Amino acid sequence: MVTGLLTVPSEQAALATLARPDASLAELMQALQQLDRSEAGFRPLSLGIAANITVDLLSTQLRRQAYLAGVRLTVAKGSYDDLIGDAQAHAAAGVDLLVILPFFDNLQPGWESRLAGLDGAEIEAAQADYLSRLELALQAARGVGQVLLLGAHLWNPEVAADSPQQQALQAFNSGLAAAAARHSQVRLIETIGLLARHGAEQAFDARFYYRAKSPYTSAFLGRLAGQASLATRGFGSVFHKVLVLDCDNTLWGGIIGEDGLDGIKLDRHSFPGNVYWTVQQQLRALEAQGVLLCLASKNNAADVDEVLARHPDMVLGDAQLVAKKVNWDDKPSNLRALARELNLGLESFVFVDDSAFEIEAVREQLPQVRVFQVPVKALQDYPAMLRDQIAPLFTAGGVSAESRHKTGQYKALAQAAEARAGFASQQDYLCSLGLKVRLQRNASAQVPRIAELMAKSNQFNLTTRRLQAGDVAALMARSPAACVYSFSVSDRLADHGLTGVLICEDQGEDAVAVHSFLMSCRVIGRGVEFAVWRAVVADALARGKRLLRASYLPTAKNAQVADFFDRLGLHRVDMTDEMIDEMGEGARAYESALEGLVLAESAWVELQEDDDEQA
Repeated sequence: MVTGLLTVPSEQAALATLARPDASLAELMQALQQLDRSEAGFRPLSLGIAANITVDLLSTQLRRQAYLAGVRLTVAKGSYDDLIGDAQAHAAAGVDLLVILPFFDNLQPGWESRLAGLDGAEIEAAQADYLSRLELALQAARGVGQVLLLGAHLWNPEVAADSPQQQALQAFNSGLAAAAARHSQVRLIETIGLLARHGAEQAFDARFYYRAKSPYTSAFLGRLAGQASLATRGFGSVFHKVLVLDCDNTLWGGIIGEDGLDGIKLDRHSFPGNVYWTVQQQLRALEAQGVLLCLASKNNAADVDEVLARHPDMVLGDAQLVAKKVNWDDKPSNLRALARELNLGLESFVFVDDSAFEIEAVREQLPQVRVFQVPVKALQDYPAMLRDQIAPLFTAGGVSAESRHKTGQYKALAQAAEARAGFASQQDYLCSLGLKVRLQRNASAQVPRIAELMAKSNQFNLTTRRLQAGDVAALMARSPAACVYSFSVSDRLADHGLTGVLICEDQGEDAVAVHSFLMSCRVIGRGVEFAVWRAVVADALARGKRLLRASYLPTAKNAQVADFFDRLGLHRVDMTDEMIDEMGEGARAYESALEGLVLAESAWVELQEDDDEQA
């Protein structure tokens, strides 16, 4: 819950009401009105909805979830069943997010009931009509930062698997998935499983559907809004990366120091060991999707290492773990140590432990860390907790190919630290790495990863401007007036993947300005940050530009790059009162002549440039 923003007790109470799963609709409305009047610093965001049903309650639930994420959301509900018109209007209004909701039974009046009496060609033609309108709507929404397209489900989900309804639904959802795949800023959110978990009787209200085309209950719309929040990573507020796990009664049953290797519970064939074994399978799948797994356990390190190496039913091993803090220190201290070691903020951490004492200690001392307690009294619910509550914090916003299998890349950081000790100087060490940077311009295939980096990079981020995939694609479309550079880094220790983004825009006839420059913390301090500017300067000169302008906009997390442009070799200009008002206290502005500009040295980095833009 976001309480740090709020100082008035009534506002804190309103936020607490929004967090209550059992809050009534009247209580939610009152709490929203209270927070709407608040002067607290919620981040503003706008969202448009395009749907073929009435969406008043969805708007309420979306605003509820946004406030819980620290966002003040303005919702434009659009017109009833005007998909193309809504998309055009919302895009013209400059919304940050667009939600498209196609209710399957309302594609045509009583659509599901009619399907059994129609032939295949009639069904295909009717559904193709919506999909063609959807494509036009998505084209109109290209300038919207992110589009959430809700998958379809049945009004009566209990029909047979081979029924005309199920077959038509499958074909329709395939069309939705294909449409989403054609547009980099569109994310498809599956709803069939959500409906199954919630239950159709609790999800639908026939009275309001037939009277007002409002089929969903408030409770189910709350679940849909929750999925929207997860898919947008808390409306752009959070980006979890690290899952830290206790060991005893968390990865296995029992206490290794007392029960021994043969006494702990991890047998895949019997309870309770099968629960822990299943959880470990889930954790291994998360690691394969890019989640960084760590241990923080009060134990003898040798005992834990023995389980990892020798237990026949142990699923996780050292290969899946980025770092371990197995000692007798308190858990908050170990979490801080992991954050330093990985060079990641604690707000990106999730912590799981069976002990209420440990959970409370972390919650009190490190409120930015999300915590979950193993349900030891209802252990059978543990896999569901991991699947439904923990895993979506990492994966519901989508997993790009670049984000998978990050364990090896972060382990390379530790290897680099060990290797560095054998060299007389940092530069000698950097020269030994064989650093290579592959620079691409307006690589449209990389838009999802570029947007992901812009969402989660905090420390090495000169302006911290958060762009969604649609915003990035729109900038690429403005070439040559704008250029999105993306670069991948490799060395003899690891292929670090796409780790940096640099965006430039024309400013007047003679200048090019830096919109954004950011890098993953994994490659900071290796000279990569200086090497890419050779191409930027050369491109600008080739286009007849005379000046390079840049700025540093301070945040709570990017102080380490406050003097980056000074170190790069740009000339700082005096800040006027107007510039301070616009950019904030602590901001810095730079302007340098491109001709003869001397940049910081990074000759040990080989810069490889792709000449062609990727369509």
